[in-house]
Amino acid sequence: MTQTSQEPGSKKSTDGAALTAQPRIKDADWTWARIWTRYRFAIVTVINLSVFFVIWQLLAHFEVIGPHLIFPTFTDTLRALKIGWFGGQVDDGTSFELLRDFVIAKNAWESLQRYAISMFIAIGIGIPIGLAMGGFKWVDAILSPYVWTLSSLPRLAIYAPLVMIMGIGESIKYALIILTAIFPVIINTWAGVKTTEQSLINAARVFGAGRAQIYKKVVLPYTLPFVVSGIQLSLSRGLIGVVIVEFLTGASTLGGLGWLIFRSASAFNSALTYASLMSLAVFALILVQGTRSMEAKIAPWRQVSKT
Repeated sequence: MTQTSQEPGSKKSTDGAALTAQPRIKDADWTWARIWTRYRFAIVTVINLSVFFVIWQLLAHFEVIGPHLIFPTFTDTLRALKIGWFGGQVDDGTSFELLRDFVIAKNAWESLQRYAISMFIAIGIGIPIGLAMGGFKWVDAILSPYVWTLSSLPRLAIYAPLVMIMGIGESIKYALIILTAIFPVIINTWAGVKTTEQSLINAARVFGAGRAQIYKKVVLPYTLPFVVSGIQLSLSRGLIGVVIVEFLTGASTLGGLGWLIFRSASAFNSALTYASLMSLAVFALILVQGTRSMEAKIAPWRQVSKT
């Protein structure tokens, strides 16, 4: 009886060929279920917006809400958006209320500069004031009446005395935006310091930490999520302040997105009005996403796991 001999490496090579023939990761195939699981939120958003824009187009086309002078079609709004940001229309010398090349981009740049400078000042001043009010009782006693009073007043009520003091100009715009945005930062920072767990402070004292070390190692990290929340509120309030300021204070040609919305609506250029509103909405969404990313990096423990 003959017995076939098998070389030691033959079984290994056979097994390797069998493994190569089979897919290494079975679940790597792009099935519809896998695509839906991974991109379901993006898919739902695209479908949601597509349905919204189709309904918008139909309502405007058949003038269900009103004539095109009041409610433009979505395609007309896109055209105004394209011309306002990227140009493409010949300047025929018409009045500045009407749609012209780069009109949205130029006014958006004006609003962005005004907004960025005001927010930098509001946050830079608001955080130290909130920390001082929360950490020192005498500072809290002195500043609390003014902070709570001014934060509860409507911004339009503050506008009148500011005009009498500062006059009409750029300074009053910055002042009103800062006053609109600064108080959420102050109040949230103050609340973070005041609500620091006493047990953590006591534990730090047991280990011999002084007042400065307790403030640096315990109070500030505990207050950080409150500061982030205050900045988020401040950014949204500041954007509202920018639009209000640009509504109230006029300009000759470039007054910002708020001014452009008001003037185009006054001229019944509805396509430009809605295009400017869409630009403002996109900017607000970018702000929201930006603050969420900032919160994820600064205070990752506050992130809620996605379900």
